[in-house]
Amino acid sequence: MPIKVNNITISDDDVFQEMQYQTEASSIKEVIFKAAQALVVQQLLLQEAGIKKNDAKEEEKINQLISDNVIIPTASTQSCQRYYDNNQVKFFDKEQQKALPFALVENHIREYLQNQSTTSGIKEYINVLAAEAAIKGFDFKDPTALNINIQ
Repeated sequence: MPIKVNNITISDDDVFQEMQYQTEASSIKEVIFKAAQALVVQQLLLQEAGIKKNDAKEEEKINQLISDNVIIPTASTQSCQRYYDNNQVKFFDKEQQKALPFALVENHIREYLQNQSTTSGIKEYINVLAAEAAIKGFDFKDPTALNINIQ
């Protein structure tokens, strides 16, 4: 059964083609679900950006869409310090048997927190787009509801 996102069809064959990119899955059902999920997310972003798949500037337009709609705060020194204090074991120098100084790891912590915020913000934006869309044949919360026929 094909998936539809606002009346745009994602075929079983599309899902099959996408499966090759889902290397983090532990079972065939998870591979199928992740492939379908990736295609639904892609279609949501394409539609929101007002472009079609394989548009010459697809990546650029989607990146701009995300940039315009996802606000990512920059981690403050205080946030980095709090993360450092709460995760001392992650900053332990095994050779010298002591914690690395905060000044040495602050930029790494800031980058990590920034990446976490970015990922979280994009997920939330996708959830908003999905809630506003008419999606048939796919449920983000229930992988068992997927009815893809891969042969």
